[in-house]
Amino acid sequence: MNTNEWADDYRPQAKDSPFTLIVEGEVFAVTVRENGSEDYTWESGPNKNYGFGGGPAQVAGVPGFDVPDGEVPDAEPYLSTIDDHRRSIRNFLGMIDPESGYIE
Repeated sequence: MNTNEWADDYRPQAKDSPFTLIVEGEVFAVTVRENGSEDYTWESGPNKNYGFGGGPAQVAGVPGFDVPDGEVPDAEPYLSTIDDHRRSIRNFLGMIDPESGYIE
């Protein structure tokens, strides 16, 4: 699947993984897991297999589902949009020391 055709508000799922995003000229492989957690591998970076991960963020409840008093609704993973993924990658790149290629 060509990620260039995905809208900024598209929310990739585990079945779409891994996929590639190019941000500021840098290539990242992004993996979304079933639980909503995410791994980012900096494919074009100077340090092999270097990257970052996060999540999973959870959203409590299911829209339109009535929960009896005192019960806790199930939580569903929040899936990041393509724009969210790009923002996370930009934040990561902003922390990189240009000499070492690692977070300062």
